[in-house]
Amino acid sequence: MEKCRFCQTDLEEGNSVCPNCGKDNAQEETAPQTLTETNTEPEQSEQVETAAEPEQPETVSELEPEQTQAPEVPAEGNETAEAAPAEPEPTPIQEGIQATPGKIALAVAAVVILLAALAALVWMGLNGDEKGETLQTESTQAAVETVPATVPADGNPDDVTCKGTYTVSDEDALANRDTVVATAGEYELTNGQLQVYYWMEVQGFLSTYGAYAPYFGLDYTQPLDTQISMDDESLTWQQFFLQSALNNWQQTQALAAEAGKNNLELSQESQEYLDNLEQSVEELAQQYDVTVEELLQSNFGTGAGMEEYRHFQELYESGYPYYAQENAKFVPTEQDLEDFFALHEEDYANSGLNKDDLFVDVRHILIQIEGGTTDEEGNTTYSDEEWEVCRAEAQAILDEWLAGDKTEDSFAALATEKSEDPGSQSVGGLYQQVYEGQMVQPFNDWCFDESRQTGDYGLVKTDYGYHVMYFVSSQPQWKYYVQSDWKTEQSNQMMADLVEQYPMEVTYEKITLGNVEMGV
Repeated sequence: MEKCRFCQTDLEEGNSVCPNCGKDNAQEETAPQTLTETNTEPEQSEQVETAAEPEQPETVSELEPEQTQAPEVPAEGNETAEAAPAEPEPTPIQEGIQATPGKIALAVAAVVILLAALAALVWMGLNGDEKGETLQTESTQAAVETVPATVPADGNPDDVTCKGTYTVSDEDALANRDTVVATAGEYELTNGQLQVYYWMEVQGFLSTYGAYAPYFGLDYTQPLDTQISMDDESLTWQQFFLQSALNNWQQTQALAAEAGKNNLELSQESQEYLDNLEQSVEELAQQYDVTVEELLQSNFGTGAGMEEYRHFQELYESGYPYYAQENAKFVPTEQDLEDFFALHEEDYANSGLNKDDLFVDVRHILIQIEGGTTDEEGNTTYSDEEWEVCRAEAQAILDEWLAGDKTEDSFAALATEKSEDPGSQSVGGLYQQVYEGQMVQPFNDWCFDESRQTGDYGLVKTDYGYHVMYFVSSQPQWKYYVQSDWKTEQSNQMMADLVEQYPMEVTYEKITLGNVEMGV
């Protein structure tokens, strides 16, 4: 069976899109190939003397989720999203390992994380000028026949299944705009405000998963009140997103209330963002030759305007300082990590994670082999003289570094100046969280030598040329994942305790949702 070239998950026959990582194996690979392709004829590495004392492992930088392109509110909106309180899930580390058990079980409860990712508008449904231009992403541009909605039967009046459909006409949505539909303690939520939270949920999902939404059983070109949610077969997708929106509002409102009680002030950046919010939206509307009202209605439906959108943004900006303050307190001890791993050891083992595997951080400077002779089948071979020229150039760079202060910073500077690896040259030759088997064999063998210590350096020969190596640090994989899962559990418990102080009551029968055309 064919495997995904990105994460090695088995692909369904005839389907190039990976069900695990969501990447299309049929597309041309744009990421650099230099280090991650399999080397058919591994070369032996040449080790040079090593430095002595190891340093503590550096903090592993967070991975940023891939974003689809869509017009956003300028400046602060984007910065706010980048300052999200969430830790992105680690990417799968090898075949058979997906997300760690803690991530699977705990990420669902940390709803506030999604709010941070949605702090910038995701403008997906707005039609453009009379020439037929649109602001939709490419994945929404395929013509799909729209079928009439088949409204499910009404369900329990005390939960989200109260109505088979919450979608109403524009006239009804506007008439019910100020109707209070939920409370959290003393705080109230109107229909118009709820619409912003609801459509942010929908658009955030589509922004994240885009063309891969069908893997979740979601056809966004069809009415959401006619499709059963993959997460809960007792709910339609509309009911699922509505419940998520209500939970998000409750948590965000609770955070904002606690921030107020603790006299936490907005950062200067957040205050400036809110001060300029109306102007930013106006400029975006002008850019697409529509009114502000049309822009907002196309994203949040009739009945949700600037006042409601500002309410959404103000709550998030107000609550974030408290969330950040509380999460900063979650610093696990070594014993905390050991205890957490022991508690979930069986689950981690089932995911392929044990205490023996390492992540390493390494810097390198690649000098590519040049010349060569290519045969009729496209195979290129290099002469001993060509290899020696390449080796000598790499050795000269190593000697230059050794003649200096021999620090990681000076190595990084040389890598930025001289490395021919486009995948790491701009970051000083740095590769982080490298797992065994990820890189070509000689590179891998040098990194995972049992004697390897911080500060070690050397030359490694691969099919691509010579690499000047600098070993930064190593970290047990289990500690990286367990620390992330432990922090997530603490954060989720903090939020669970907090929302108990702001119990939510919802009058579902009063909820009405304005319509937004997600497809064409």
